Amino acid sequence: MPPEFWNDAARMGTALALVALAAVPVGLLLRARARAALLPAWGPWPVPWGGFEVFAAFVGVAVLFPALALEVLNAVNFYPLVYGPQFPAVGAQDIPDDLRREANTLRGLWANLFALPAALAAVWLALRTAHPKYHPLKPDRGSIALAVFAWLALAPLVLILNAVVNALSAEAGVTPETHPLAKLGARPLFDRALFAFEAATGAPLREELLFRGLLLPWCVGRARDRGVRAARPWIVMGIAMALAVLLGERRTGPTAFAGLLALALGCVWVLKKTGARRARAVVATAALFAVVHSGVWPNPVPLFALGLGLGWLAVRTNGILVPVLVHGLFNAVSVVFVLRGV
Repeated sequence: MPPEFWNDAARMGTALALVALAAVPVGLLLRARARAALLPAWGPWPVPWGGFEVFAAFVGVAVLFPALALEVLNAVNFYPLVYGPQFPAVGAQDIPDDLRREANTLRGLWANLFALPAALAAVWLALRTAHPKYHPLKPDRGSIALAVFAWLALAPLVLILNAVVNALSAEAGVTPETHPLAKLGARPLFDRALFAFEAATGAPLREELLFRGLLLPWCVGRARDRGVRAARPWIVMGIAMALAVLLGERRTGPTAFAGLLALALGCVWVLKKTGARRARAVVATAALFAVVHSGVWPNPVPLFALGLGLGWLAVRTNGILVPVLVHGLFNAVSVVFVLRGV
């Protein structure tokens, strides 16, 4: 292995330890004050919405609100006001590719920042209006403690898998790609704070609301579901495979990975008996969660494992508070890793 591999592994381990140093005492304190069991008993997870509502939420939160925010920010010349007149204009061609990608990343970060409260408010209002009894966030001391301990168990496994996958890719002559956000570690403090917020707060809120808050319970369905309703995990897996082909930009890795995920779902479908509906839904939604990150390869491989853990926590707690916190803590490790490497 090249020395850079071991250096990165040591830095990632240090980042994990630093986040644990802040999170574990909080988890221990809240656990000591909680009265209920750390893991709640299994219970039904009623689904009051349909597939069209899930689709509308994905389009609105992931596409429409950010696109609208980006248009407004461009219209009011927000970026030149913040970064100066030298900031590349939209569609500029006479600039280096690296500078263009960095500018687009910054545009996306700001658009996501302004779109996030509006998107969350819209989803909350829609849920409160159409399904007033549904409460995806159930804050209590026990849930926060569970999130800390679940993250402490899950994060090392995912990070080790990530290191192994990156090492195997390097041995095979495929250089692991760098996430665009990671390149912001050398930017001024203001941009680094923006990156930290998006990674540790914005992305976990959006992704957990969509994948584990809305899609997963819809995918679980009810025990009496038959026909198309019972095949919801395969519908989600089909979307994941189609996206893998589209987002993979004709690369074989994402497409082959999606095929393996479909095989995994098939095995669960045939072999899993107890809790089969939950298991199938968790596998399918974790696959889609991983595939939407196919732009940076081979990140989807460890993210599939993370999605499995987050999905299990969601169906076990019948909510998304624990997955949101675990996801945020997991991303916080990457934030510390990037910022300490500057």
